Amino acid sequence: MEKKWYYAILIIFTTCGFSFSSWISRTPELRDALHATTGTMGIILLGLSMGSILGLVLANVFVRARGGRFAIMTSAFFMFGGFMMLSIGALMAGQLIVFAALFIFGMGAGMCNVAMNLEGTEIEYRIQKTILPVLHAAFSIGTLAGAGIGALFIKLGISVSLHLTIVACLLFAILMISTRFVPAGIGKDSVEDKKAGTEERTMDRRLWLNKRTIALAIMALCLAFVEGSANDWIPLAMVDGYNVSHSFSTIIYGVFLTGMISGRLVSGRLIDTYGRVLLLRIAVALAAIGLLLVILKISIVLCVIAIFLWGLGASLGFPMTISAAGDESEYAVRRVSLVTLAGYSASLAGPPLLGFLANHFGLLNAFYFRTYCDLCGRIVYE
Repeated sequence: MEKKWYYAILIIFTTCGFSFSSWISRTPELRDALHATTGTMGIILLGLSMGSILGLVLANVFVRARGGRFAIMTSAFFMFGGFMMLSIGALMAGQLIVFAALFIFGMGAGMCNVAMNLEGTEIEYRIQKTILPVLHAAFSIGTLAGAGIGALFIKLGISVSLHLTIVACLLFAILMISTRFVPAGIGKDSVEDKKAGTEERTMDRRLWLNKRTIALAIMALCLAFVEGSANDWIPLAMVDGYNVSHSFSTIIYGVFLTGMISGRLVSGRLIDTYGRVLLLRIAVALAAIGLLLVILKISIVLCVIAIFLWGLGASLGFPMTISAAGDESEYAVRRVSLVTLAGYSASLAGPPLLGFLANHFGLLNAFYFRTYCDLCGRIVYE
C-alpha cells in the first residue's frame, strides 16, 4: 500500500513542479507581451502570492474536514482553471486577467502543496525513513523538465497561450489519476477530535504550537524565500543583468534546478547518517557563496557555476523543516500546515518584494537581501 501511495505522491510532486516552471520559463516573453516593467511584474506576481497564501490557509480546513486526497483533487480544478485563464491573458495581453489567473492557480497550488507535503510526512513517519528531500527532488525534476520543454517551445515558436493550455490539460489529468492511489482521509480529524471539549482543545493547542514549531516556521520563512525568489527571478536576472537571450536564460535556470535536484537526491541518507544541523550549515554556506558570485558579475561562466552552487545550497532548507514538523504524527497536520504556510508565504511573497527592490537598486543587487535571509535561517535553526 505504502509503495503505490509513495509513487503517487512522487508523481504529484513532479507534476506540480512541471506546471510551475512551465509558467516561469515564459515570464520574459509574457512581460514583453504585457508591456510590463520589472516593478509591474512584481505586482502581477503578487496575484500568485495572494492566491497561494489563501490556498495554504484553506488547505488546513479541507484536509482536516475531508483528508489530503480530497484537498489535492480540489486543487486540481483550481490549477486547471487558473492556467486556462492565464493562457487567455497571454493571448489578450491583459495584465488584470494574468493577475486573476495567477491568483486562482496560486490558490490551487498552495492547497496542493500543503496536502502533498502532509502525505509525504505521513509516509515518512510510517516507514521511519527520510523521504521528503526525495519528494522535493521530484518537484525539482519536474521544474527542470518544464524549463526544458519551455526552452524547446520557445525555439519552435510555440505561443505562450498554446503552451500553457497543453500544460493545464496534462496537469489536471495526471493529478486526477494519481489521487486514485492515495488513501482517503489522511490528516482528517477523527470523531473524537471533533467532540473534544474546550479545555481539551486548549491543552492540545499548547502541545503542538510550541517554541519548536514556531522556530521551524521562522526557519522555513527565511530559507524558502531563498529558493522561491530564485524560481521566479533567475530568468529575468540573467536577461537584464548578463544580457543573455531568453532561451539561454531558461537554460541557466535549468542549471539552478539541477543543483536543487542533486542536493535533494543525495541528502536523504546523509541526513539519516549525519543529522539535519550539519547538512543545513553546509547548504547555507553553498547558497551564500553562489549568491554573492552571481551578484558580483565576474563572468557568465562563473555565474553558471555559482547558480549551480546556489541551487545545491537552497535544496535542503525547506524539506528539512517540513520533515521536522511531521516528526509526531498526532500533530503533523497542524504543524506541517503552519510550517508550509510560512515557507510558501515567503517563497511567494518574496518575488514581489524583490521586484520592488529591483526597480530601485537593480535585480542583481536586490539579491543581497536574499543572502541576508539565508543567513537568518541558519541562525534560527541553530
